[in-house]
Amino acid sequence: METVESEDFTRVELCVGTVVDVEAFPEARRPAWRLRIDFGPGFGMRKSSAQITDLYDPDNLIGRQVIAMVNFPPKQIGPFMSGCLVTGFHGEDGAIVLCAPDAPAPNGSRLI
Repeated sequence: METVESEDFTRVELCVGTVVDVEAFPEARRPAWRLRIDFGPGFGMRKSSAQITDLYDPDNLIGRQVIAMVNFPPKQIGPFMSGCLVTGFHGEDGAIVLCAPDAPAPNGSRLI
């Protein structure tokens, strides 16, 4: 494993945001949701495509806080422009488990 310097880590803006809207993304190559996430006044609303359909549906995503990289460059995913990278882990079965705070945090708070 390659080590990184603290300056490398500080360049990555990992922030908490609240999912405010979820839509199906039928054009995606793999099953995914289109998310709209509120990162507060500093970063505003961002959109992201997330392949998290195995464990999450719109009802349990709306209002949920997630951790995302907000300085990830915009990425065109089919007809959709993603403006952040939602983080998660692969479970043993391959399903993505979201990274999230275990208590509410202000939208836009940075992971330290």
